[in-house]
Amino acid sequence: MNQRHQTLLGYDEILRMLSDCAVSESGKRAAVSLSASFDPEEVARMLAETKEAETIAKSQASDPVLPFPDVTAQARRLGSYADLNCLDLLNVMRFFKAVKNSCSVITRDDERNIQLLPSMTEGLVYDDRVIQEIEMSILSEDEVADAASPELRSIRRKIRSENDSIREKLNSIIRGRETGKYLQEALITQRNGRYVVPVKQEYRSQVKGLVHGESASGATVFIEPMGVVESNNRLRSLEEEENREIMRILSMLSEMIRPYAQAISSDMEIMTALDLIFAKNRLAGRMDASPCEVSRDGGIHILKGRHPLIDKDRVIPVTIDYSGSYRTVVITGPNTGGKTVTLKIVGLFALMAQSGLYIPAAYGSSLPVFTGVFCDIGDEQSIEQSLSTFSSHMSNISAIVKEAERGALILLDELGAGTDPEEGACLGMSILKELSNRNMMTLATTHYSEIKAYALREKGFLNASMEFDAESLKPTFRLIMGVAGTSNALLISKGLGLSQSIIDRARSFMSAERIEFDSLLQEAEKTRTRAARELEKAQEMQRNARAIEEKAKKLEAEYQQKKEDTLRKAKEEAYEIISDAKDESERLIKEIRKTRKMSESESTKIVQEVRRDLSEKKEKAKKRIQRPETPSKALTRDEVMVGDTVRILSLGVDGTVTSLPDQKDNVGVMAGIMQMNVKLTDLEKREPEKKKKTAAGSRVRLIPKTVSLSINLNGMTVEDAIIELNQYLDEAFLSGLKEVSVVHGKGSGALRSGVQQFLKGHPHVKSYRLGKYGEGETGVTVVTLK
Repeated sequence: MNQRHQTLLGYDEILRMLSDCAVSESGKRAAVSLSASFDPEEVARMLAETKEAETIAKSQASDPVLPFPDVTAQARRLGSYADLNCLDLLNVMRFFKAVKNSCSVITRDDERNIQLLPSMTEGLVYDDRVIQEIEMSILSEDEVADAASPELRSIRRKIRSENDSIREKLNSIIRGRETGKYLQEALITQRNGRYVVPVKQEYRSQVKGLVHGESASGATVFIEPMGVVESNNRLRSLEEEENREIMRILSMLSEMIRPYAQAISSDMEIMTALDLIFAKNRLAGRMDASPCEVSRDGGIHILKGRHPLIDKDRVIPVTIDYSGSYRTVVITGPNTGGKTVTLKIVGLFALMAQSGLYIPAAYGSSLPVFTGVFCDIGDEQSIEQSLSTFSSHMSNISAIVKEAERGALILLDELGAGTDPEEGACLGMSILKELSNRNMMTLATTHYSEIKAYALREKGFLNASMEFDAESLKPTFRLIMGVAGTSNALLISKGLGLSQSIIDRARSFMSAERIEFDSLLQEAEKTRTRAARELEKAQEMQRNARAIEEKAKKLEAEYQQKKEDTLRKAKEEAYEIISDAKDESERLIKEIRKTRKMSESESTKIVQEVRRDLSEKKEKAKKRIQRPETPSKALTRDEVMVGDTVRILSLGVDGTVTSLPDQKDNVGVMAGIMQMNVKLTDLEKREPEKKKKTAAGSRVRLIPKTVSLSINLNGMTVEDAIIELNQYLDEAFLSGLKEVSVVHGKGSGALRSGVQQFLKGHPHVKSYRLGKYGEGETGVTVVTLK
């Protein structure tokens, strides 16, 4: 692609921003040299790689690609059998660590469709042993650790010992009463790698030793005392041994890495590519960008696109949305209205998308894969080449027409400007028709009415305009598709202070057809603006209505659920109350048996009636829990009287009206021991239960029941037999019987065993035995009651 076109569209600036997002020097170089691809398969692959990078980065706590050094030079040195120094080894270790991290973080995940980047890391090579050895052996760029080898540790221990010995001897000279006065300063220094003391020039003969130089002034002589000469010699020898051991260690580490020389070069290429891919994801985050899909209909669909080189606080989103059936779009509108920025957005986004970059636009944006991107934007007149504005434009357009191929994107700013308007308009229409015939996607800006009219009637052409607010005389920077706009030069000039008389005179020079055409366009724009506002209001009302409807449905569902929960809970509580009442009645029965204040027949009758009544109530409550009742028609205010028996529908219980409905239709109801206010619509009138009239002071008369002296359980199951036996024993006990017989038959003996097991714990049973001869023997159990 032509470098000049990239620069005009701002693509070079995007690459510099991308470079700042890379973590390695090689990644930064790859970023600034990135170029758009015009191969659909490669574009799809690059966009998929960026998508995978986004998915991986969001799900990982650590960076998938850590900063790594460029080890290309080290790989070449290893390949040429040269050894690496400390800095080289550290760089190789850091590189292997970054490789290891990428291999562990970037892994295949078919569920999330992460496949491309893992296929790259599968080709990476590193050696943990190399990492550990270098980490243990190299401390810094110029220092090898003592732990690198036992020999090095031993040599350095001797060097430290020899150093201590030399310093001790020299310190004794410095502190000596006789020798100390000969010294210029009480310090130990080095000359030529040997320890010396600074002696005054006049006392140089008083200190025996080797002279290693003088100070610049000549007042000081640096002498190595004879007492430390041998120690210094040994120290120099140890230092040479240390250097040889260090060189051996570096050579050993280099040999350990040398088999990976080719792999390191390959790793560098892969890691650089990964760094570039994840840099694209970081740039997307900084731009708040989203993925650009490949357009299915061949059209341009940029939704709320923001130019990435304009301050995000000032940029105004632009939507450019039309199908591939239109090959040419003519954009009109006032100067400084955003026409040129719109062209640059389309061209820049095309280059970014075809480089695998996300674009700063809303989700759902899509672009075709163009075979090339060409532009003629701005005033590039050249005095040196004797080119005017018009000549410069024509020269650029001529080159574009020759170079561009089918499927290319062509962006032309101010088409036909800089020459006679009529000729410029005709030339512009001819150029647009040529590009359309060659199936190129063209966006062109113009002020010529002839080109606007041409776009209205030509197939495959579409008018668009930058919106202009006639009231404020300012552009809104919104692109309106399908509508031709006006330049509004007269209105803008009036707003800038030009007198009305000049404006009127200018209008009088215009042809009647031109005035009428512009008036129609202005009126159409006003109508469109009003319609757009009304549509926006209608859509807002529709959104509000939907929100209200959804809220109402939600509240209704919550109310129904709450009502059902309350009803179920109330019935469960009622069931528990009745169950408790039954238990209480059992307790009362025991009390009755103990006191024996009533006759046996009366007690038996009362017990049976209480049990029957409570059991019926319990079963009714249980059925209500399983199958909720269908509420009847609600009462009216006039139908309610104090003292009426009513049903509370939401609770499923009866109550008595204690107060008439208030202004809010709340009715006072006493349900059991609870006084409550209930909505009139939640009540149902009930017929009061008829009470049996009894004379004052009358008593209940119980008919005595004759209890048999035996019960026959033969043929029953154990469970059924126990129930019958329990009731029989109660009745026999209350009747005052002292001994009864239980017939269970002989059979297998299972029923007999069950009966006798039950009798063991029964409160009425004193003792029991099998029947004797003539009583039924083993088929009968005789029970003695208390």
